[in-house]
Parts: sequence; structure tokens; C-alpha cells
Amino acid sequence: MSPAPSQQLHVLGVLTISLCFCGVLSDNADCNGRGTRVAAAEVCSCENDTPTLGQLGYTGANCDIPVFGADANGEDFTQGCKQEHQCDKLKPDEWFCFLVNQSSTDWNHLTVQLARTSEDEDGDPDLYGLFTGGVSRKDKRPANTTYGYDFRETSAASHDTVVRKVSKPDFGKDMDATGAYLCVKGYGRTAFTYSLRAVYSQCPSDFTHGGKQMMCSSVVDAPESEKRYTGCSADGVCECKAPYQKPLPEVYDGLGFAECTARVVSIADDELTVDRAYLKEHEQVQTQGWAYYAFNVTHEDYQVVVNVAEEEDSQCNKDYGSFRLFAKQGQPPGWHYNQYDFRPAYQYYQTADDEQDQEIKFDVESAGFQTGTWYAGVEGSEHSDCTYTVTINKFDCPMNCSSRGTCMHMTNGSRSCDCDQGFFGRECENEARALEYNKPVARQETFFEYDYYSLPQVADSELTVEVKVQASFNSSIPSYWTSRPELLLLKGDKTIEPTTANYTFKHILEVQNSVYEIDLCPSQLKGGLWRVAIYNPMRMYQVGYNLTALKIAHCLNECSGHGQCDHTGTCHCDPNWAGGDCSVNKDGDCQALWHETAQYSCLQECVCPSGGGPCTPSTHGSTTSFACKHGYKRFSDNSARCYPVGCQEGALQDSQQHVSNGRAYAVCSCDGSESETSNKCGFSTEDVTKMAVACDEGYAVKGARKVGSTTVGGTCVRGAGGTSGLGVFIWILCSVLFALAIAGALLWLQQAGYLTWEYIRNKFLRKSSALDEGLYHELSMDTGF
Repeated sequence: MSPAPSQQLHVLGVLTISLCFCGVLSDNADCNGRGTRVAAAEVCSCENDTPTLGQLGYTGANCDIPVFGADANGEDFTQGCKQEHQCDKLKPDEWFCFLVNQSSTDWNHLTVQLARTSEDEDGDPDLYGLFTGGVSRKDKRPANTTYGYDFRETSAASHDTVVRKVSKPDFGKDMDATGAYLCVKGYGRTAFTYSLRAVYSQCPSDFTHGGKQMMCSSVVDAPESEKRYTGCSADGVCECKAPYQKPLPEVYDGLGFAECTARVVSIADDELTVDRAYLKEHEQVQTQGWAYYAFNVTHEDYQVVVNVAEEEDSQCNKDYGSFRLFAKQGQPPGWHYNQYDFRPAYQYYQTADDEQDQEIKFDVESAGFQTGTWYAGVEGSEHSDCTYTVTINKFDCPMNCSSRGTCMHMTNGSRSCDCDQGFFGRECENEARALEYNKPVARQETFFEYDYYSLPQVADSELTVEVKVQASFNSSIPSYWTSRPELLLLKGDKTIEPTTANYTFKHILEVQNSVYEIDLCPSQLKGGLWRVAIYNPMRMYQVGYNLTALKIAHCLNECSGHGQCDHTGTCHCDPNWAGGDCSVNKDGDCQALWHETAQYSCLQECVCPSGGGPCTPSTHGSTTSFACKHGYKRFSDNSARCYPVGCQEGALQDSQQHVSNGRAYAVCSCDGSESETSNKCGFSTEDVTKMAVACDEGYAVKGARKVGSTTVGGTCVRGAGGTSGLGVFIWILCSVLFALAIAGALLWLQQAGYLTWEYIRNKFLRKSSALDEGLYHELSMDTGF
């Protein structure tokens, strides 16, 4: 039975009223009962999202983020709400905001300090700031996402206390905000507690680690004598006291002179001379600050050396921080590449002591050298203050010849070092350690580029000896490295140093723990000084090696079995035996005698006198018994003459031929065809496939083959089976650029509303390590994610 029409109307009315009522409830439910939903904007209009001082309200897209009215007086905001609202505690993904109003727009800086007060580092508070109020920002409200804010600080995972400084001029002339929402969001794995404080100021402000308010790098309530400034100008510039004043009207931005953090120490002319070094211990540069040292350089000065060494008790060292050193003529340097003239030379390897030392050297021969006022600048660590000792020297010669030589003043005005015996190099910085024959040298794996040694001299009477220089290496280098250490020999005087560009003989140590050798015959040992070098092209990796100089004596006919051969190649005959090879029996009848020179030996007839007595060697030797000594070869006409052999199997010689992305070296081949007019190595300089190929930085040999102990042929291909130091750098640079491109694309998706970083962090980073989270935070600070 159907209801009456009047009943149907009644039911319809009830349903309509119910639906309307439910719609209202639904709107209120969406906004958590704290506002109404604005359909056009798809967000809630919250009832109290701008609470007054000491009051609690709510903001956010669904009115679900609590916001507390606080006073930016430098005190901890949470003190006013943690009893009633537990505002100092947050769980992961929870938000809490503070609204800090400013009665006027007459401010230049807002400084905020966020401190994690709980000990568990897995709890990670993030700071997000949004300016509000005024004409341009009256409708600005926090969102439930991490984008859309004016500033942020998300590195609290790696620092328990962080400070975010905001300058109003950075937001343009129309910036008229009268307040700011300072929101803290929980990130990490666990809940945490925190404190938050802020202050508006006319001049740059800051907080100490303990939360004390600072102005112009001075504690606000400090005695006047301890303050670094005398006042604050109307345009918000600190009026700094010496030595924190700007040394010039115009300096680079960001050096700290605007905040009185940078200081300049002026060094008097009589405090720094050739005879007197400037040395100052227990110097300190504050976190991310600068310390400068100004000194004069005149036309009489040849070289200036600035050294900064971190002291053992430095907090910077304990926090694994570091400082940097720069120098510039005419004004204080900055760290940007065009803001300094000199910085320390890059070190491929460093010892534990080197890591805490920085040194700059420049002289009249350096590009960029000028007379006038110079500034050496020490930039502080990002984490903590650094304590160090600074030393500045002026030298007449390069590094004062390292106190190992005499400074020579040339007629053209240049200077050079006459190094003491055993030392060489521009600064006499290299030492050639003396090798002892037949005594191995073993060096454990360590960082180095060149190690130098000197071969002992060989006396003229030892021209029947042979020298073999043997070397092998060991290292934990990665498999993709194709570069290998090299054994280098160079003949010259005491000033020489073997290098990859200057050598007499060279052998590449291709296989670990395999022995490679270079032979030196008697004729090559005669006259001159031989130096040996072990070159490590992989100086970012530690290399160990074994090096031995063998001296092998060769006696004539092995002393005929009637004597002993000593280390000089001389026979010491048994009793009643004589001659160069101990073949003459002094008790026997007149017989043939051996005749020998430095180059050969031969059998001579002994002519016995008719009246008796000892025999006399004839003037003509037996050519059939003629023999050249070791290291010499007989002339091709079979005459009784010898010439020194110069061929060294496997030696390399620059062929002057360039292959694509590299250079080819001819390999010595001793085929027995050498003669008195051509007694050197047979080098093939035409066929590149028979040469040893050395590739440029960033390229590796591909397609080479083994011939004897030498690898020959091949082409140089980028990244083929290995890479150089430059190749590694380029690979890392490309990886970073690729990562930034991906990050840019993700940022576009985020801003377009297709993707949120909250989703990424929750989806992919929740299971990551604390290190990954720290990296995420640092990346977000640099890119604004």
C-alpha cells in the first residue's frame, strides 16, 4: 500500500533537512570543528588561526595544526604552552606553529633558533617559516605540506642546535609583513622535545648555543667593553669596533663585516721581515666566520709563505670540522673562485697532520704576485669554532732552500737554491736516499708521488761489474684503475730528478708483486750520477714497493778455477797462480799469458829469454783467444777491438708520436744487429701497434697486447675499464648534475601538486638509515625541497 501524498511530502522534507544537516556536520567534520570549508579554495577557513599572545588557535588546510601566540623576545616559546598544551613535544609527522607578531614593520632581521632538547638523535625537528600580515601577506597561512613557506631549516638531524637568519630586504621593497608563523614539524623515527626562540631586530642578531640573544656578534647584556659594536645605524648596519671594522669602504658581501664577526689583524712591517717570521698561537675563528691578517709586500720581497695549523685542543678538530685559507692583494678574500688570488695547492694525499694544516706560497715568479697590502683570510668551520696557529714568512729564496742549501742571487734578479749533497728540487725539498748495493729497500703502503734514491758511484777499476735495478709494488688499488707505478732512472748531476717527462730508462710495473728490472752495463756506469725514482700515478691510493740495486761482478774466465772473484770483478789468485784470470802457474815452465784491459782480454805468447829467466809477453796477441768483457761487444770486422753495448731490452723512448687522447713510446728491442756505429736500442718509431701507449687523464688503454714483459698497442678510450683522477672527478660532477636535474623535475612536480615531499619521505626514507636522513636534510637546505 502506497503512502499518501501528504506522507510522501513529509518524508521528503525530513530527508532534505537531514541531508542539509549532515552536510553542515560534514563541513565541520572536515575542518575538525574549528572552521568552515571554503569550497572554491578547497581549504578550511579556521576560526582562530591568528591567536593573540598566550592563546591557542588552529591553522592548516583542515584546521588541524595548533598555533600558539608567542612573543619574539628571545625567550623559549614553549615555556608558555608546554604545561597546558605539551607544545614542546612532537611525534613524527606532527606539526606545531607559533605566531610571532611585530607591532610595526620597522625591522630588518628575524633570527630563529631551534634546539633539539631530547638526546635521541632519531628525533628530528624541522623548522618552516611563513611571513603573514600587512597588505602583501594578509592571507598567508601555513599548509599541511612542507612547501609554500618563505624559509626553512631542516638540518637538525646533524646539529642539535640550528639558527636561521632572515633578512627583510631579501624579500623586496614591498615586504610589509607584521608577523611570522614559525612551525615545527616532527621528522625522524621517534618523538622528541625541542625549544624555539626568535627575535626581530634592526641590526643582525644571533643566539649563543645556550640561547642567549646576540646583537652584532655580541651578547646583548654583555658589558660595553666586551661588545664588538658601538651602535646600530638607522639602515640596520652594525657600527663595529676595531678590529671588527671593515678595512675598506667596499668589501665582498657575506664575509661577516656587517655583523662584526670578521676581524682584521694588521701586521706592522717590523713584525714581518726576512729575518723575522710573524707567529701567533691560540688564534680563533668562530663558526662560519672569518679572521684576516693584513701585511705589506714590497719590491724587495721574493717569497711569502702563510701557514695555518690547527691546534690539538681545537673544538673544530674534535667535531671533524675544518677551516680554509685564502689570500688576496688589496682587499679581504672570500671563498668564491674570483674572490681570492691564492689558495693552498690541492693535495692528492694527506697525512693526519696535513689534514689540519693549510699553506699558501707565492713569489715574484707566481702569476698574480703584486706589491702592496695583502690579506690572508681564515674561514671557519661550519660546525664549531677553530683554534689554530698562524705563521707568515718572507724568504729570499724558495722556502729558504728548506735549510738544505745556499740561496743564489742571479744577475737577472732571480733566485735559486744550490742544494746540499743528496738534496734537490727548486726548494731543495727532495731528498735522494742512498741505495746500498745488494741491500733491498722495502716500503710499506703509504701515500706519495715520487720517492727518490741515488745509486752508489762505481770506481773506474770496477768496469767489469753489472748493475741491475729491480722493483716491484703492492697496493689495494681498485680494479678499475689501469695506471701503474713506474721505475725511473736518470743520469746527470746532483741537481737532477727523474720524472715521467725526464728519464734515461723507464719501466712500468704492470703486475703487482712481479719483479721488473733495468740493467746498467759498465760503460753506462762510468761517470755521472744515477738517480732512481719510484713514481706513483695513483697518489690518492697507498702504494708499497720493494727496491734493490744488485751489483754483479764478472771476472775473467771465472778466475780459471784458481782464485776468488770479488765484488769489483777482480780475481784474487791462489798461491803460485797469477795473471788477470789466475791462469799463470808461477812455478811452471814458460807459457802463454793472459793480457787484459778494461774492455777485453786475450792470450799472449810468452817469449822466454835464451839465457833463462822469466818470460816476456809478445807484442802480438792471439786473435782467436780475443774476448770482449761483459758490457762490450767485438767490432764487426773481427778486429781486436771492443765497443760498449748500449741496448737495454724493454726500455722506453718518447717517439714524438701522439695517438688520439694519448702518446706512444717506442720500446727498445735488442736484436743483435747493433754495431760500433749504432750501438743503441733498436726503437721502432713508425708502427704504433708495437709501441707502449700512455693515455691522457680520463682515458684508459683498450685493446693492448702483451709482448714479452711490455704491453704494447691499443687505443685510448674514455672510461674503458678504468679511469683517472680527473675521470673520477668528471664522473662525480656528472652524477651530481644528473641528481640535481632529477631533483628539479621532482620539485616541479611538487609545486604543480602532482607529488609531495611528505609522500617521498614517508614512502622511501622511513626505512633508511640515520645517515640517509641527514643527507636528505642537508640536500633540502641547499635546494629548498
